[in-house]
Amino acid sequence: MTLILDKYLLMKRILHFIIVLTFGGTLTAQNLTVPKVDNSSYTGKAMFGYQGWFAHPNDKSPRPTYWHWGDMSKIGKEYLSVEMFPDMREMGEDEKMRTAYSFPSGPIAYVFSSGTRQTVHRHMKWVRDYNTDGVWVQRFISEYNDKAVMRFRDSTTVFVREGCETYGRVFAIMYDGIANRVADIKTDWMHLVDDLGITESDRYLNHNGKPIVALWGYTVREDATIDQLEALIEWFTTTADPKYQASIKLGVNSNWYKKDQRWLDAFKQVDVISPWAVGRFSNQSGYNSYVNDQIVPGMNWCNENNLLFVPVLFPGFSWYNLKEDAPQNQIPRNGGNFFWMQAYGALNKNAKTLYFAMFDEVDEATAMFKTAENSAMSPAQEYWLNLDADGYDLPSDWYLRSAGQAAEALRGNISLSSSLGTPDEGIMTIIPGRENNCNLTFIFPDFEGESSMEFSLDGGNTFPFSVEDNSKSYTLGDVGAGNYEVFARHPGKEAVAMGLVKLSLCLPASTDIELVQPPKVLVYPNPARSYINIDGMEGACKVEIFDITGKKQTSLFMDGSMERIDISYLPEGLYLLILDNGVHVINRKIQVLK
Repeated sequence: MTLILDKYLLMKRILHFIIVLTFGGTLTAQNLTVPKVDNSSYTGKAMFGYQGWFAHPNDKSPRPTYWHWGDMSKIGKEYLSVEMFPDMREMGEDEKMRTAYSFPSGPIAYVFSSGTRQTVHRHMKWVRDYNTDGVWVQRFISEYNDKAVMRFRDSTTVFVREGCETYGRVFAIMYDGIANRVADIKTDWMHLVDDLGITESDRYLNHNGKPIVALWGYTVREDATIDQLEALIEWFTTTADPKYQASIKLGVNSNWYKKDQRWLDAFKQVDVISPWAVGRFSNQSGYNSYVNDQIVPGMNWCNENNLLFVPVLFPGFSWYNLKEDAPQNQIPRNGGNFFWMQAYGALNKNAKTLYFAMFDEVDEATAMFKTAENSAMSPAQEYWLNLDADGYDLPSDWYLRSAGQAAEALRGNISLSSSLGTPDEGIMTIIPGRENNCNLTFIFPDFEGESSMEFSLDGGNTFPFSVEDNSKSYTLGDVGAGNYEVFARHPGKEAVAMGLVKLSLCLPASTDIELVQPPKVLVYPNPARSYINIDGMEGACKVEIFDITGKKQTSLFMDGSMERIDISYLPEGLYLLILDNGVHVINRKIQVLK
């Protein structure tokens, strides 16, 4: 076991070293402690749009069905609704949702659900880890009559709030699908304030002395009329009970400032204007025209009328799987240079706030969170837009790193450059062990001026583990199945929350196992409901079954090479089956259905 794990750790360090060499830069000074974001103003913030709309039949959400992935229980372009595949390496077993797809190396390809608390918390951790400010939670009010969808949206909003409170980020609500929904927006906003208490959180974003809410689609959708906009402006700013009043951000079309006087008079009554840019250009010349025709006159109008102008930046665009006859890689990312062209252009024009579109939008390939680097990290079946599509060897977090660099340039903490260069790494990545591997691997940059890093697995009460700060990775071996509240710190400095890490489907701590497996040992059916067959184990064999917390559920002996094991009493879920005949120890994950 030791030899195999050592090889695993060696490969992790080699891969990390290769990544550093690939981009050729040295890390700039970073701090493990990312400052808590001030929630009093939208000015100066660099925030993502957060769709939070991915669901799966096996999740525990209010709407357990495939949603926005397409139907990934079937293989085929006609069933897919997404273009990019998420990097799932940091996800725990309880976050991994099974699909019919598999990786080129053989394992099943899993996706996540936005209805899983732990996953949404991790996304907010990523927002913190790369020193960006927060998220705009998308709320499609056009779905208001589907109560299961709205309950799903509620749960995701609660998870975002919790994550922002844990990691010191800010969040705000953005309504989309607003046409003909004036009454629904009012009712829903009162529900969010009264029932979910979102504006009571010190993480809810305020602007000009009030909580801020965004309305996206005026001047974009013809059926989103000026009458409806005027009615909402009056309610949010004047006639609503003071506890419901809010500052207003408008998401508008790029030609918004050319509308007639009635529209312009309405715009003067809001607080923020943010023109949609996705798909409006695809290269430098197109962007130059966009700056001259849209950004400059729009920003000037906002400055003259004391409004905040927020440009939208996007990394690229593609929806080959989503739309029939759409091209692949429609607006190439060009290794982050397309995004940085926009960041440099906006900041060079003195933009005071930035909107990144989007954090998790894998449907239209505008996602900036961690996605598949290459074909080895995406399913072997069908087409996927991987990060190496344009010939760049990029780590999965490259666009989070790029967003963090744009945020730091916005704050004036780094000099604005026309070149992206090599943006800083995030402060901490934690890779949980899989199956028999009960390890935790921490990956982090070399923090300037620090000599060592300390780790806690008990919520920051004790810090028994330490490593040299410049080691860039550290592995705790055989910590055992369980839930660990991880904190990290430099000696004598503030402890920083790194989140809940769940290790499951691995052995309890200090259990010695052999990883070399004999051939032709079959466990079937799997998934199963009432029994499993074990075929191919030689001689008498001890059988043990553990649940995902490491608690033993079954212990018995089988005499022959094939035996049927009753599992009908087990609750639905994932389990670890251990077979030990004194010569070989075999481990299999099994799924119990009801």
